[in-house]
Amino acid sequence: MVAGVTLLGVGIGLTGRVAGVAPYHQRRLLGDALRLGLMLSAACLAVLALLAASGLLPLLLPPHLASLVLPALAVGWIGVAPGLLVAWLLGCARPGGAIAVVAVQLSVPLLALWLAPPGAELSALLGGQALFGTVATLLLVIDAAAAKAPLPAGHGLRPFVAAGIAIGILSPAALAIARLEIAASASWETVGAVQALWRTSEWITAVAAGLLNAYFLPRLAAAKAAPAFAAELRAAARHVAGPALLALCLLWLLLPQALALLYREGLPVARLDALPFFAGDALRMLSWIFLFGLFARGAGWAVTAGEFLSLPLFAALLLLLPTPLSLPAIGVAWALAYAAYAAFNYWALRRSGLSPSVRILRQRSP
Repeated sequence: MVAGVTLLGVGIGLTGRVAGVAPYHQRRLLGDALRLGLMLSAACLAVLALLAASGLLPLLLPPHLASLVLPALAVGWIGVAPGLLVAWLLGCARPGGAIAVVAVQLSVPLLALWLAPPGAELSALLGGQALFGTVATLLLVIDAAAAKAPLPAGHGLRPFVAAGIAIGILSPAALAIARLEIAASASWETVGAVQALWRTSEWITAVAAGLLNAYFLPRLAAAKAAPAFAAELRAAARHVAGPALLALCLLWLLLPQALALLYREGLPVARLDALPFFAGDALRMLSWIFLFGLFARGAGWAVTAGEFLSLPLFAALLLLLPTPLSLPAIGVAWALAYAAYAAFNYWALRRSGLSPSVRILRQRSP
């Protein structure tokens, strides 16, 4: 949560902003993102640290893990810099550099984990993450001090602060509420089936989200003219949503075999009961195409407002459903939430794509 509140808002916005400005403005954007992101994540760290100091968070963990809460929060704050560097490299159309940073970011803590003595694995993992994050933060702070070129008007990163708070805090909290409601109001078989369906389709949705962020977001941000932007949206739908939808259909057809391979044979999930979940996943990926279009347009207000119609709406629908919750009812709530989310993002993207002259004419029309 500490790193995500920055990386899921300012970080994604940074990728789009960098792709839409001249090269001599790009270093300044990275410096601005670092300053803004460290402050935002520091505020999140302070809130969570107060909760930990009050005894709320350690009560949720075993005693031998409670002492690692504050170090883990600090590591999350230090991890902001490497994440922003990856986002910046993607915006600069340097995916090879982004992959290299991620590879080193993973290798250092894994090496520390491999060298750790028995019983100290988690401490070593956090230490490795802290080491790489500290080095990256210092280097980026030095680089930011040398960036002097002013940004063009309308290319700041502040519109993405609220979006990061919504995606990084609101959505995880809503998912936690939804899980608690399902656990409290459904049978053990239903709870297991829901988790299995989410985990089984997650590899498809996660790959789709990664492709949209790493490849299509910079292209959308660089497309200044409306026809070019619409063409990139169609390309994203054709090359990401289309294959992902086919993969979901294949997974649905082979659902018994997939569940038997990943979990166990005889898991009581009928294809008809699973259909709303897969429909919701398809709508979710469609909504992400519009979402990254909003990030590319700098419409932080729309990203923030739309987050209330994804996981928070799903959690609210679960609370309104009669108990005990059935698997089809949970699936329908999942599909309805993402249908609303996709519809809102589509509407917001169309509105953000209107030129100022068209907006003025529309406001003056009777």
